[in-house]
Amino acid sequence: MVNTPNIVGGHISDILLLKINMDKKVFLNLSECYAMGDTLCSTPTVRKLYESYGKKIYVVTYFPELFDNNPYVENTYRPNTINIDHLRENFIVHTTFDILGNKTERNVEYKHARIDIRQYHAVSLGFMLSPDEMECNYYPNEYEPIENLPEKYVLIHPVQTWNNRTWSSSNWMKLTQKLNEIGVSVVSIGKDSSEKGFFNIDKPTFNFEIKNGLNLMNQTSLSQAWHLIDKSLCFITMDSGLLHLAGTTDAEIIMLGSAIKPEFRKPYRQGSQDYKLSYILGGCDLHCCSDMKHGVKEWGDIQGVPPLIGCLENKKTFECHPLVDEIIKSIKTRRSAKARRQTITLRFS
Repeated sequence: MVNTPNIVGGHISDILLLKINMDKKVFLNLSECYAMGDTLCSTPTVRKLYESYGKKIYVVTYFPELFDNNPYVENTYRPNTINIDHLRENFIVHTTFDILGNKTERNVEYKHARIDIRQYHAVSLGFMLSPDEMECNYYPNEYEPIENLPEKYVLIHPVQTWNNRTWSSSNWMKLTQKLNEIGVSVVSIGKDSSEKGFFNIDKPTFNFEIKNGLNLMNQTSLSQAWHLIDKSLCFITMDSGLLHLAGTTDAEIIMLGSAIKPEFRKPYRQGSQDYKLSYILGGCDLHCCSDMKHGVKEWGDIQGVPPLIGCLENKKTFECHPLVDEIIKSIKTRRSAKARRQTITLRFS
């Protein structure tokens, strides 16, 4: 980070140094950020850098499409196309996601699950975001109509990621069937992907037939996914990259519970984490991934990695994940509330 010299009564050399630094391009280096959702959560920091420097920011990222049309970004570069050390010699370079310390099997993830993901980027650069600065940004291209898309639909995101925040394929299939049974069309979106870096994991989709609706798995661009979310009756997802994308829309969101505290992942919209969002938790509220005492229980000290693969309480499944019937109940409640509001509007119009 550039040290701004004190030019009050200072030397001419200090004033020249300040001018040189202010003329330099500013880069945000996200080369240690390997997941799409984590990268999208850097956009409040990008905006803060733009406001601080008064100029557009250059971003080094594996997901340049997230910054398309972004008014705070001048250009993007993939990490394998640019030399970060060379950049540091000539420009101002800020790096986030590099506060993990020694990347061992034990501690690589501990801060990631124990701090708000948006603050995680900001803290890397030595500042904190206020609640009204936490909203993420994405600027989609114009909507491209999709053939056979139902007029009204519930959108789901059935994909596999870390076990502690993966709802099973059977749950997604059962949810789809039950929604169809009550006359609700279902559309599914998501893409097969992998997360490279210290942990190399595959993130495949759960691909299955939908009788009343449309399967769009591996068929949409990021911009199309944004529009599908925005146009849906509601979007149902675990903690995922598309959860954060949904947080840049005005859609209703149903976020399924996991082992990470919801306040570390729930999107900010309209200055609130509860705007058009329902968080549905299962029978366990320990949120062990976000609690240091569980790191101690597992490894003997607070640096220990919380459970990424199996439940720390040795349960067969992550009981923090909700049951299908709880999701159906939430949707029915939403439909009833909306019908009542429409009746009241008609009565007094």
